[in-house]
Amino acid sequence: MEIVSYASLSNDIQKEYLNQIKEIFFACSSIKTFKDSDHRDSFFQKWCGDYLEYNSREFFLCLIDKRVAGYLSGHLNSKEALSKFIIPGPETFEDCFERFPAHFHINCSPKHQGKGIGRKLVEHYLSELSNSGVDGVHLITSTDANNLGFYRALGFEHEVSRPFKKHELLLMGREIIA
Repeated sequence: MEIVSYASLSNDIQKEYLNQIKEIFFACSSIKTFKDSDHRDSFFQKWCGDYLEYNSREFFLCLIDKRVAGYLSGHLNSKEALSKFIIPGPETFEDCFERFPAHFHINCSPKHQGKGIGRKLVEHYLSELSNSGVDGVHLITSTDANNLGFYRALGFEHEVSRPFKKHELLLMGREIIA
């Protein structure tokens, strides 16, 4: 098992891994049907592709036998990310960004879930954040998501829930100790 930065890879390798990232993204997405291929492509771009394009140094892959088993996309500064990326929901928690300025999204291939890959990716990102002097990180999920126990076990103990459209979103934050 190896964790690598997407930015550190050659363009040819990035192209090869992009299809694997997309497979994992759509396998893990709660939305399974799309109006057409343009809608599907824009959905990927909004939630994953923009991170690859504009913030690839904070996009990490977990490789097993040179295949992508999972990925983590993050940003050191969520306020800055709001101005670059068009992602609905995070602005609901903007008042929490001072304490927990960084954020991330993570997905693991369904066949690799429950094998420690997500933990390795998060621990790697926490180390990167600590080395960058960032003292807090958050993620946003829903209050009824299956992943709450996973994040709580990783120390994401600060929780704030707020309504957003027809859903209840949950910010989970963790302080980073250098």
